[in-house]
Amino acid sequence: MILTVTMNPSIDTRYTVDHLVIDDVNRVVPAKTAGGKGLNVSRVLVQLGDDVVATGLLGGHSGAYLGDLMDADGIAHRFTPIAGESRTCIALLHDGNQTELLESGPVVSAEELKAFVANYADLVSQASCVTLSGSLPKGVPADTYAHLVAIAAEADVPVLLDTSGAALDAALEAEVKPTLVKPNLTEINDLLGTSFTADDLPALQSALAVDPRFAGIEWVVVSMGAAGSVAFHNGHALRAKAPRIECVNATGSGDSTIAGFAHAIAAGADEAEVLRCGNACGTLNAMDPQTGHLVMDKWDEIYTAVEVSEL
Repeated sequence: MILTVTMNPSIDTRYTVDHLVIDDVNRVVPAKTAGGKGLNVSRVLVQLGDDVVATGLLGGHSGAYLGDLMDADGIAHRFTPIAGESRTCIALLHDGNQTELLESGPVVSAEELKAFVANYADLVSQASCVTLSGSLPKGVPADTYAHLVAIAAEADVPVLLDTSGAALDAALEAEVKPTLVKPNLTEINDLLGTSFTADDLPALQSALAVDPRFAGIEWVVVSMGAAGSVAFHNGHALRAKAPRIECVNATGSGDSTIAGFAHAIAAGADEAEVLRCGNACGTLNAMDPQTGHLVMDKWDEIYTAVEVSEL
Protein backbone atom coordinates (compact mmCIF):
# COMPACT_ATOMS: atom_id res chain seq x y z
CA MET A 1 0.00 0.00 0.00
CA ILE A 2 1.16 3.53 -0.84
CA LEU A 3 0.18 6.10 1.78
CA THR A 4 -0.38 9.70 0.66
CA VAL A 5 -0.54 12.58 3.14
CA THR A 6 -2.45 15.82 2.52
CA MET A 7 -2.38 18.03 5.60
CA ASN A 8 -4.35 20.93 4.09
CA PRO A 9 -6.81 19.48 1.54
CA SER A 10 -9.32 21.62 -0.29
CA ILE A 11 -12.41 21.50 -2.46
CA ASP A 12 -10.77 22.64 -5.69
CA THR A 13 -13.36 24.50 -7.76
CA ARG A 14 -12.70 25.50 -11.37
CA TYR A 15 -14.79 28.13 -13.15
CA THR A 16 -14.28 28.71 -16.88
CA VAL A 17 -15.48 31.81 -18.75
CA ASP A 18 -14.39 33.07 -22.14
CA HIS A 19 -14.20 36.64 -20.84
CA LEU A 20 -14.40 37.84 -17.24
CA VAL A 21 -16.68 40.85 -16.88
CA ILE A 22 -15.54 42.90 -13.87
CA ASP A 23 -18.21 44.34 -11.56
CA ASP A 24 -20.96 42.33 -13.24
CA VAL A 25 -22.52 38.87 -13.24
CA ASN A 26 -20.53 35.98 -14.78
CA ARG A 27 -22.48 32.73 -15.01
CA VAL A 28 -20.36 29.62 -14.67
CA VAL A 29 -20.60 25.84 -14.27
CA PRO A 30 -18.26 24.60 -11.52
CA ALA A 31 -15.96 21.60 -11.77
CA LYS A 32 -15.13 20.34 -8.27
CA THR A 33 -12.25 18.07 -7.30
CA ALA A 34 -10.82 16.67 -4.08
CA GLY A 35 -7.81 18.95 -4.03
CA GLY A 36 -4.49 19.32 -2.32
CA LYS A 37 -1.21 18.00 -3.67
CA GLY A 38 -1.43 14.65 -1.93
CA LEU A 39 -4.89 13.96 -3.33
CA ASN A 40 -3.62 14.73 -6.83
CA VAL A 41 -0.93 12.12 -6.15
CA SER A 42 -3.60 9.69 -4.95
CA ARG A 43 -5.74 10.02 -8.09
CA VAL A 44 -2.79 9.25 -10.33
CA LEU A 45 -1.75 6.24 -8.24
CA VAL A 46 -5.30 4.87 -8.54
CA GLN A 47 -4.99 5.20 -12.33
CA LEU A 48 -1.67 3.36 -12.19
CA GLY A 49 -3.35 0.48 -10.38
CA ASP A 50 -1.70 0.92 -7.00
CA ASP A 51 -3.26 0.11 -3.65
CA VAL A 52 -3.55 3.62 -2.15
CA VAL A 53 -4.75 5.07 1.14
CA ALA A 54 -5.01 8.85 1.56
CA THR A 55 -4.71 10.48 4.96
CA GLY A 56 -4.42 13.94 6.47
CA LEU A 57 -6.85 16.31 8.20
CA LEU A 58 -10.52 16.89 7.31
CA GLY A 59 -13.07 19.12 9.01
CA GLY A 60 -16.71 20.21 8.87
CA HIS A 61 -19.21 19.92 6.05
CA SER A 62 -16.45 20.64 3.53
CA GLY A 63 -14.43 17.75 4.90
CA ALA A 64 -17.42 15.41 4.56
CA TYR A 65 -17.89 16.53 0.95
CA LEU A 66 -14.18 15.95 0.29
CA GLY A 67 -14.69 12.39 1.50
CA ASP A 68 -17.52 12.00 -1.02
CA LEU A 69 -15.30 13.34 -3.80
CA MET A 70 -12.54 10.88 -2.85
CA ASP A 71 -15.06 8.03 -2.90
CA ALA A 72 -16.12 9.08 -6.39
CA ASP A 73 -12.47 8.97 -7.50
CA GLY A 74 -11.98 5.50 -6.00
CA ILE A 75 -9.50 6.77 -3.40
CA ALA A 76 -9.51 4.84 -0.12
CA HIS A 77 -9.03 7.29 2.74
CA ARG A 78 -8.57 7.48 6.50
CA PHE A 79 -8.32 11.11 7.56
CA THR A 80 -8.25 12.52 11.09
CA PRO A 81 -11.28 14.71 11.86
CA ILE A 82 -10.72 18.28 13.06
CA ALA A 83 -13.07 20.98 14.33
CA GLY A 84 -12.21 23.57 11.69
CA GLU A 85 -13.80 23.66 8.24
CA SER A 86 -11.67 22.34 5.38
CA ARG A 87 -10.91 24.98 2.79
CA THR A 88 -12.10 25.76 -0.73
CA CYS A 89 -9.75 26.96 -3.46
CA ILE A 90 -11.02 28.56 -6.66
CA ALA A 91 -9.36 28.65 -10.07
CA LEU A 92 -10.95 31.07 -12.53
CA LEU A 93 -9.98 30.39 -16.14
CA HIS A 94 -10.65 33.46 -18.24
CA ASP A 95 -9.25 35.37 -21.22
CA GLY A 96 -6.40 32.89 -21.56
CA ASN A 97 -5.41 33.42 -17.92
CA GLN A 98 -5.84 31.53 -14.67
CA THR A 99 -6.68 33.53 -11.56
CA GLU A 100 -6.60 31.60 -8.27
CA LEU A 101 -8.33 32.39 -4.96
CA LEU A 102 -6.85 30.18 -2.24
CA GLU A 103 -8.24 29.95 1.28
CA SER A 104 -5.61 29.44 3.99
CA GLY A 105 -7.57 26.69 5.70
CA PRO A 106 -8.47 25.85 9.31
CA VAL A 107 -6.36 26.19 12.46
CA VAL A 108 -5.32 22.78 13.82
CA SER A 109 -5.03 22.22 17.56
CA ALA A 110 -2.21 20.34 19.27
CA GLU A 111 -4.65 17.58 20.28
CA GLU A 112 -5.86 17.18 16.69
CA LEU A 113 -2.29 16.98 15.41
CA LYS A 114 -1.44 14.37 18.04
CA ALA A 115 -4.42 12.26 16.92
CA PHE A 116 -3.31 12.56 13.29
CA VAL A 117 0.24 11.44 14.09
CA ALA A 118 -1.10 8.34 15.88
CA ASN A 119 -3.31 7.54 12.87
CA TYR A 120 -0.37 8.14 10.51
CA ALA A 121 1.97 5.88 12.49
CA ASP A 122 -0.56 3.04 12.33
CA LEU A 123 -0.99 3.47 8.57
CA VAL A 124 2.77 3.67 7.97
CA SER A 125 3.16 0.22 9.55
CA GLN A 126 1.10 -1.12 6.64
CA ALA A 127 2.72 0.95 3.86
CA SER A 128 5.39 0.23 1.25
CA CYS A 129 5.94 3.93 0.44
CA VAL A 130 4.77 7.31 1.77
CA THR A 131 4.30 10.65 0.01
CA LEU A 132 4.14 13.92 1.97
CA SER A 133 2.86 16.76 -0.20
CA GLY A 134 1.94 20.41 0.03
CA SER A 135 1.63 23.09 2.67
CA LEU A 136 0.97 22.71 6.39
CA PRO A 137 -2.17 24.29 7.85
CA LYS A 138 -2.13 26.90 10.58
CA GLY A 139 -1.28 25.50 14.00
CA VAL A 140 0.93 22.73 12.59
CA PRO A 141 4.65 23.31 13.36
CA ALA A 142 7.10 23.59 10.47
CA ASP A 143 9.01 20.51 11.67
CA THR A 144 5.95 18.24 11.36
CA TYR A 145 7.05 16.72 8.07
CA ALA A 146 10.48 16.02 9.58
CA HIS A 147 8.71 14.16 12.40
CA LEU A 148 6.61 12.17 9.91
CA VAL A 149 9.75 11.27 7.94
CA ALA A 150 11.36 9.92 11.11
CA ILE A 151 8.31 7.77 11.92
CA ALA A 152 8.39 6.24 8.43
CA ALA A 153 12.16 5.71 8.59
CA GLU A 154 11.78 3.82 11.87
CA ALA A 155 9.39 1.49 10.03
CA ASP A 156 11.89 1.25 7.11
CA VAL A 157 9.39 2.81 4.69
CA PRO A 158 10.67 5.21 1.97
CA VAL A 159 9.27 8.77 2.09
CA LEU A 160 8.89 11.16 -0.85
CA LEU A 161 8.64 14.79 0.31
CA ASP A 162 7.25 17.53 -1.93
CA THR A 163 6.97 20.81 -0.03
CA SER A 164 8.72 24.17 0.22
CA GLY A 165 9.56 27.00 2.59
CA ALA A 166 9.98 26.43 6.31
CA ALA A 167 8.61 22.86 6.15
CA LEU A 168 11.28 21.87 3.60
CA ASP A 169 13.99 23.70 5.52
CA ALA A 170 13.12 21.81 8.70
CA ALA A 171 13.13 18.45 6.90
CA LEU A 172 16.53 19.16 5.35
CA GLU A 173 17.99 20.20 8.72
CA ALA A 174 16.64 17.12 10.52
CA GLU A 175 18.83 14.17 11.44
CA VAL A 176 16.61 11.67 9.63
CA LYS A 177 16.21 12.53 5.94
CA PRO A 178 13.45 11.77 3.43
CA THR A 179 14.18 9.30 0.64
CA LEU A 180 13.35 11.82 -2.09
CA VAL A 181 12.88 15.58 -2.38
CA LYS A 182 11.70 17.36 -5.53
CA PRO A 183 12.50 21.09 -5.55
CA ASN A 184 12.35 23.03 -8.79
CA LEU A 185 15.37 24.92 -10.11
CA THR A 186 14.30 28.20 -8.48
CA GLU A 187 13.79 26.50 -5.11
CA ILE A 188 17.14 24.69 -5.22
CA ASN A 189 18.91 27.96 -6.10
CA ASP A 190 17.19 29.64 -3.15
CA LEU A 191 18.33 26.84 -0.85
CA LEU A 192 21.91 26.92 -2.11
CA GLY A 193 22.21 30.68 -2.60
CA THR A 194 23.13 30.09 -6.25
CA SER A 195 21.84 31.04 -9.69
CA PHE A 196 22.35 27.80 -11.63
CA THR A 197 20.57 27.26 -14.95
CA ALA A 198 19.85 24.06 -16.86
CA ASP A 199 23.30 24.51 -18.44
CA ASP A 200 25.07 24.34 -15.06
CA LEU A 201 24.10 20.86 -13.91
CA PRO A 202 27.62 19.55 -13.13
CA ALA A 203 28.14 22.59 -10.90
CA LEU A 204 24.76 21.97 -9.27
CA GLN A 205 25.76 18.36 -8.59
CA SER A 206 28.98 19.54 -6.94
CA ALA A 207 27.13 22.08 -4.80
CA LEU A 208 24.66 19.48 -3.57
CA ALA A 209 27.47 17.03 -2.80
CA VAL A 210 29.10 19.37 -0.27
CA ASP A 211 25.92 20.71 1.35
CA PRO A 212 25.28 18.74 4.57
CA ARG A 213 21.52 19.30 4.32
CA PHE A 214 21.38 16.91 1.36
CA ALA A 215 23.65 14.23 2.84
CA GLY A 216 21.71 11.04 3.32
CA ILE A 217 18.92 11.92 0.86
CA GLU A 218 18.83 9.08 -1.67
CA TRP A 219 17.05 11.07 -4.41
CA VAL A 220 17.31 14.81 -5.09
CA VAL A 221 15.21 15.50 -8.19
CA VAL A 222 15.30 19.03 -9.61
CA SER A 223 12.54 19.94 -12.07
CA MET A 224 13.44 22.47 -14.74
CA GLY A 225 10.24 23.08 -16.67
CA ALA A 226 10.62 22.67 -20.42
CA ALA A 227 14.27 21.64 -19.88
CA GLY A 228 13.12 18.45 -18.15
CA SER A 229 14.58 17.33 -14.84
CA VAL A 230 17.81 16.12 -13.33
CA ALA A 231 18.09 13.51 -10.59
CA PHE A 232 20.98 12.94 -8.23
CA HIS A 233 20.67 9.41 -6.87
CA ASN A 234 23.29 8.08 -4.46
CA GLY A 235 26.02 10.10 -6.17
CA HIS A 236 24.84 9.24 -9.69
CA ALA A 237 23.35 11.95 -11.94
CA LEU A 238 20.65 11.35 -14.56
CA ARG A 239 18.96 13.79 -16.92
CA ALA A 240 15.40 13.24 -18.14
CA LYS A 241 13.71 14.95 -21.08
CA ALA A 242 10.04 14.45 -21.87
CA PRO A 243 8.68 14.70 -25.42
CA ARG A 244 7.13 17.95 -26.62
CA ILE A 245 3.36 17.95 -26.23
CA GLU A 246 0.42 20.30 -26.52
CA CYS A 247 -0.13 21.36 -22.92
CA VAL A 248 -3.80 21.40 -21.88
CA ASN A 249 -3.46 21.92 -18.11
CA ALA A 250 -0.08 21.83 -16.35
CA THR A 251 -1.61 22.16 -12.87
CA GLY A 252 -0.87 19.00 -10.90
CA SER A 253 1.98 17.86 -13.13
CA GLY A 254 4.45 18.02 -10.25
CA ASP A 255 2.09 15.93 -8.11
CA SER A 256 1.68 13.45 -10.95
CA THR A 257 5.46 13.21 -11.19
CA ILE A 258 5.65 12.35 -7.48
CA ALA A 259 2.99 9.68 -8.05
CA GLY A 260 5.09 8.17 -10.81
CA PHE A 261 8.17 8.14 -8.59
CA ALA A 262 6.22 6.52 -5.74
CA HIS A 263 4.73 3.91 -8.09
CA ALA A 264 8.18 2.94 -9.39
CA ILE A 265 10.01 3.08 -6.04
CA ALA A 266 7.33 0.96 -4.34
CA ALA A 267 7.74 -1.58 -7.15
CA GLY A 268 11.54 -1.71 -6.68
CA ALA A 269 12.31 -0.22 -10.11
CA ASP A 270 15.81 0.80 -11.12
CA GLU A 271 16.83 4.46 -11.14
CA ALA A 272 16.26 5.05 -14.86
CA GLU A 273 12.76 3.55 -14.68
CA VAL A 274 11.93 5.66 -11.60
CA LEU A 275 12.89 8.82 -13.45
CA ARG A 276 11.14 7.75 -16.68
CA CYS A 277 7.92 6.84 -14.86
CA GLY A 278 7.80 10.13 -12.96
CA ASN A 279 8.40 12.25 -16.03
CA ALA A 280 5.86 10.28 -18.07
CA CYS A 281 3.20 10.87 -15.43
CA GLY A 282 3.94 14.60 -15.24
CA THR A 283 3.68 14.87 -19.02
CA LEU A 284 0.48 12.85 -19.27
CA ASN A 285 -1.16 15.07 -16.64
CA ALA A 286 -0.33 18.18 -18.67
CA MET A 287 -2.21 16.63 -21.60
CA ASP A 288 -5.43 16.21 -19.56
CA PRO A 289 -7.81 19.02 -18.56
CA GLN A 290 -8.43 17.38 -15.17
CA THR A 291 -5.86 18.08 -12.46
CA GLY A 292 -4.04 15.03 -11.14
CA HIS A 293 -5.24 12.82 -13.97
CA LEU A 294 -3.41 11.05 -16.78
CA VAL A 295 -4.30 10.50 -20.43
CA MET A 296 -3.72 6.79 -20.01
CA ASP A 297 -4.35 5.85 -23.64
CA LYS A 298 -1.15 7.78 -24.43
CA TRP A 299 0.92 5.94 -21.79
CA ASP A 300 3.03 3.76 -24.10
CA GLU A 301 3.71 6.63 -26.51
CA ILE A 302 4.86 9.08 -23.82
CA TYR A 303 6.63 6.60 -21.54
CA THR A 304 8.84 5.26 -24.33
CA ALA A 305 9.55 8.82 -25.58
CA VAL A 306 10.99 10.02 -22.25
CA GLU A 307 14.77 10.22 -22.71
CA VAL A 308 16.91 9.32 -19.70
CA SER A 309 20.67 9.73 -19.93
CA GLU A 310 23.67 10.05 -17.66
CA LEU A 311 24.75 13.60 -16.90
